[in-house]
Amino acid sequence: MLVNVTADLEPVPFTRPQSHGKARFNPKRYSDFKDALGFIARTAMRGRAPFIGKVKLSADFYRPKPKRSDKVSYIGDVDNYLKAVMDSLIGIAYLDDRQVVEIHARKIFGNPHIEIELEELP
Repeated sequence: MLVNVTADLEPVPFTRPQSHGKARFNPKRYSDFKDALGFIARTAMRGRAPFIGKVKLSADFYRPKPKRSDKVSYIGDVDNYLKAVMDSLIGIAYLDDRQVVEIHARKIFGNPHIEIELEELP
């Protein structure tokens, strides 16, 4: 089975939880991103249960075109964008992100959005 998810969201990289005393929490921007992507993914799943087997995940992260062509323009590692997406899909597209056994990811300059393709493997 193949599921396509297109989210008109600017990609947000994974951010480590912050702590205040013994309390740990995710920054608001990251939590809001995960909630929004989760809602969009639920809609794309059309009421189907999460995949229970191995999963192939492909993701294209569209970022605004940089104003400068130096290293500063490339802020945001593709693996951190990927981790944020994978965390957002837990319990929606698959039960646990350990099920993802194949990944294809790209960071592309263009109108900010995310295109995700999920496939349950035999």
